[in-house]
Amino acid sequence: MPNQKKNRLFLTGIFISLSFTVIGILGYYITNDKTPNANLIKPEWASLKPGSKVLFFQAKREVSRSLFYGFWGDESLGEQYSVDPSFNVVKVGSNWKFRSLKTGLVEELHVNEVDGNIQEKTFWLGSDIFGRDVLSRLIIGTRISLSIGLLSMILSLIIGITIGLCAGYFGGWIDKVLSWLITVFWSVPTLLLALGLSVFLGKGYFQVLIATGLSTWVEVARVVRGQTKELSKREFILSSKITGFSSFHIMFKHILPNLTGTLTVLATTNFASAILLEAGLGFLGLGVEPPIPSWGTMVKENLGYLVLDQAYLAIIPGVAIMMLVMSFNLLTMGLRDYFSEDSV
Repeated sequence: MPNQKKNRLFLTGIFISLSFTVIGILGYYITNDKTPNANLIKPEWASLKPGSKVLFFQAKREVSRSLFYGFWGDESLGEQYSVDPSFNVVKVGSNWKFRSLKTGLVEELHVNEVDGNIQEKTFWLGSDIFGRDVLSRLIIGTRISLSIGLLSMILSLIIGITIGLCAGYFGGWIDKVLSWLITVFWSVPTLLLALGLSVFLGKGYFQVLIATGLSTWVEVARVVRGQTKELSKREFILSSKITGFSSFHIMFKHILPNLTGTLTVLATTNFASAILLEAGLGFLGLGVEPPIPSWGTMVKENLGYLVLDQAYLAIIPGVAIMMLVMSFNLLTMGLRDYFSEDSV
């Protein structure tokens, strides 16, 4: 029974993480706001409730579309002109006239080309104070969290594996120096280290990526160092040294493959840590630069609404962070159990 429960939790982690991945890949193909960074600002659509609907005209722009406009956002989209439902709309030549059904006043919209007729948009999760679609920014923010998590995890593995292998294999003064370096970084809390690096590197996507990667390699280095020291005493490693294989060959062809299970578990752990660090830096104002949507930044921007009737603006991205981090933690638990049973 315990094993079945663990399997269900592991499968739940896979399902949630894959769901977020698919949503992140689809991106603009499934968002209401298809402008780059889902950053269409419309003051008249500000603070709409979830499920609110608006009417608008989509104006055309003479801008050539890039090849991947559907993946990176459509820069050719023009202004969206709001239409009050209480207005009667009539097209006169190339322009549009709006006659108020309440007052009888007529307003003319001077647009040379309008894409189609009146369109309707639904704000399924409402809009923020700038009139931006919350759901669209939440979806595009998924890419930020997953991409930073993945790339910083790779960076942490590269640094940690390299330092850990060299310290554990060569020993001597190399081990002492690298162990001292590991101890120094290990003594600093991860969030504090990421915060310091972010202040030094500045705001931006790649700066956050580097800061999170440089903050999460220590655990990898410690584990790899310990297991490398143990494996270096095994007969097959001693035989490889006697045969004349180079240290590089022995470390990456004989020792590293034996660390696959451990590194897989560490990779999922660092993935979750990087996502949480990115959100934390965004909340502290040191994350990616606006208007790039970030879940941590979305929580910070809407923190004041927690005591008002729009608390969901801060709760929704917070729940997204929690679910994504939880999914990778469940994956870590399942992988750890699998490799521990496999090694018995």
